[in-house]
Amino acid sequence: MSKGPVLLALAGAALLAGALPLLAGQRVPPVASYRISASWDEASKKLTADETVTFVNRTSHTFHEIELHLYLNAFRNESSTFRRHDRMEKHRDDPAWFGMIEVTRVALSDGTDLTARLAFVSPDDGNPDDRTVARIPLPQPVPPGSTLSFRVDFVAKFPRNTVRTGYWGDYLLAGQWFPKLGKATGSGWLTRQFHESTEFYADFGDYDVSLELPASMKGKVGATGVEKETADLAGGRIRTRFVAEDVHDFAWTCSPRFEVHRDTFSHPGLPNVSLVLLLQPEHRGVRQRYFQATRDALSKYGTWFVPYPYPVLTIVDPPYGSGGTGMEYPTLFTGGASWIAPKSIPNPEGVTVHEAGHQVFHGMLASNETDEAHLDEGMNTWATARVMKETWGNPPLEWKLLGVTLPFPWLRVPPEDYAADYLDAQAAGLSDSMSVPTFRQLAWSSVQVNAYSRTQLALESAARTAGNDVWMRMMKGYAVRWAFRHPATQDFLREVRGASPAVASALEMAWQGAPTYDYAVESASTWPLDGPAGYAGGGVSPKFVPPMKAPEKEDRGKPARWESEALVRRLGDGVWPVTVELRFEGNHVVRRTWDGSDRWIRYRTTGARLVSATVDPDRRLLLDVNVLNNGRLVEPDPRPAGWLAHRLRFWSQNLLELFALLAVTVGGLP
Repeated sequence: MSKGPVLLALAGAALLAGALPLLAGQRVPPVASYRISASWDEASKKLTADETVTFVNRTSHTFHEIELHLYLNAFRNESSTFRRHDRMEKHRDDPAWFGMIEVTRVALSDGTDLTARLAFVSPDDGNPDDRTVARIPLPQPVPPGSTLSFRVDFVAKFPRNTVRTGYWGDYLLAGQWFPKLGKATGSGWLTRQFHESTEFYADFGDYDVSLELPASMKGKVGATGVEKETADLAGGRIRTRFVAEDVHDFAWTCSPRFEVHRDTFSHPGLPNVSLVLLLQPEHRGVRQRYFQATRDALSKYGTWFVPYPYPVLTIVDPPYGSGGTGMEYPTLFTGGASWIAPKSIPNPEGVTVHEAGHQVFHGMLASNETDEAHLDEGMNTWATARVMKETWGNPPLEWKLLGVTLPFPWLRVPPEDYAADYLDAQAAGLSDSMSVPTFRQLAWSSVQVNAYSRTQLALESAARTAGNDVWMRMMKGYAVRWAFRHPATQDFLREVRGASPAVASALEMAWQGAPTYDYAVESASTWPLDGPAGYAGGGVSPKFVPPMKAPEKEDRGKPARWESEALVRRLGDGVWPVTVELRFEGNHVVRRTWDGSDRWIRYRTTGARLVSATVDPDRRLLLDVNVLNNGRLVEPDPRPAGWLAHRLRFWSQNLLELFALLAVTVGGLP
C-alpha cells in the first residue's frame, strides 16, 4: 500500500484546518507489525498459523515482558470474563458456539524458546479462569528506542458467529483472531481482558498476511489492506496475500457465496478510493444503496474531519442470522441488509454510514475504546446522525411487526431524538458516570448510554450552543491534529476549550459525571402597573387605593404599562448555558442568556404585557430529560384541548355507530 495517498490526504486536511500536518514528509511510525501465515480448515473450523511480531519501543518505558491479547479465549468456556456477562443460555450444550486460541510456541528471533514462560494474567478483574491476556517475561529488557522481534505459533478455533467474529455456514468473519500485542504506553503495557461490553485498543503498524483457503474461496476473500496476489495450490487450495500499512488491526472474511462488486469513490479535494462490496446474492437489490451510502460517508467525513487515506475500502454484507452485522475494522467493515428493504427506510444506509465513519474515529484517531468508548462510538454516532439528516432528511417512524419493519413515511423523527435509552437511564438513575472506564461500567445498558446516546446528544448540544461553524472548525482541527496519535478525553476537551471555554466546561460536566439536565419555567405572570393597590400618600390617614381590575381582552391596550415576572429553575444537577425567551404582546421578543449554574433565576420586566416564557427555545440542550416544562403561557390556551375534544367526540361517535351496525347485522332487528 503506497504511503503517498496517506500523506497527501492528511497534509491537505491539515492545511484546510490551519494546522501543521502530523505526517508531513514521513510515514506513520510503526510500533507493532505482523507477518502472518495461516491455513484455514473449513471442516474443523480451525486455523493453524504462525506470526512474526516486530515491536519498536517508541515510549519512555523499558519493557521486561511482552503481553499478548488472546481474544478468542473469551469464547473458550463460561468461566471467561466475557462469558460471565454473556452466558448464552440457549447454546450451552452446543460446542459449535465455543472457540479458543492456543499458543503452541513462542521464540525470539535468535531462536530462544519462551514457551514455558507464558502465563495467563487477569489485570482487570483477577479472574483466574480468564485466558484472554498472556504475559511472557523476557530474558533481556527492551529499552526505549529499541526493537524486539519474536515468533508465535498458534491454533485458533472459531466459534459460530458471535459478537464480532466466527463462522456461519460457509461464511467466516475472522476478527481478533491472532495473538496481538497490548498497547505500549509510557507506564508499561495496557492490555485489557476481553470484556463483553468493550472493543479494542492497539498500536499502529504494518501487516503482511498470507491465507491458505479452499479453492472455492478464490476471489471471494476480503481483508484489511490491499490484495497483493492469489496463487493456486495442490489439493484444491489457494493462497492469497494481503498487505496493510498504518493500521492497528487486521480482519478478514470469506464465503463462496459472496458476489464481488467494485466501484470507485471520487470527490473534489479528496483522494480516490476503490470500493469492494462482498454481497449476499439475496441482497442484490441494495447493491447500489451500499455503494451510495459509503460514498456519502467518505465525502462527509472526509470534508468535515479528515480524508480517508487508504486506497481501498471493503464492505462486507453478512448473511442473515450470522450476527456479524455492524462491525468495523481498518479498511473493512460489515454492513447489514435484509431482502425486504423499503427505500423509505434508510437501512442499510444507516449502518453503512456508521461503520464507514468508524474509519475516522476508530481507524485513524484510534482512541482507547476499552476505557473511553465515547471517543469513538459516541462521536461516530453523532456524526452518523448528521450525515443521515443532511443526506436523507429526518427518518420515518418505524414499527416492527413479526420481525418485519413497517415505515410510516408521513411521520418523521429527527435523528437526535432517538434517545430513549438515555432518557430511561436518567429517569431510573441506572447510568454510570462516564468517568468510570468503559470496561468497568455496570452493564451493557450503561455502556450503551455513555458510549452512544449521551455522547451523541452532548456533542450535538455543544454544537448548537457554540455555533455550528465554530464547532465544525474545532472538530476538523481535532481530527487532523490527533490522527494516528490515540487522543484521550482531555485532549478533546482542550480542543473544545480553545473554541468555547463555556461549552468545554459544560461538556466536561456531562462526561465526567452522570448529571440529569432539566430546566423549567416555574411560573410566568403579568399585571397592570397603573394604579397599584395599597395606601397612597403620607400622614396618619393615607388614602387606600383598591386594586385595579385587569382589563378585558378587548381593552388590553389601555394600560400604559404592565409588570411581568418569569421564574426559571434548574431542577437537575447538570449545568448548561441556556437561553430564556420572553414573548410579549405585539410579538415583541426578548432573549436573555443564562449560564444555568444557579438553581433559579427571576426575570422582571416593565412595559408590554408578557404572553409566554420559554427556556432553551431553540432546543440546543438535547440532554434535557423533560422538555414539557420548558415553556409556560401566562394564560392557558384552550384551543389544543378543544381540538382534541372534538376529535375524540368524532371518533367516539363513529365507533358507537360501528358497534350499532354490527349489532343490527349480526343479531337482526329486535
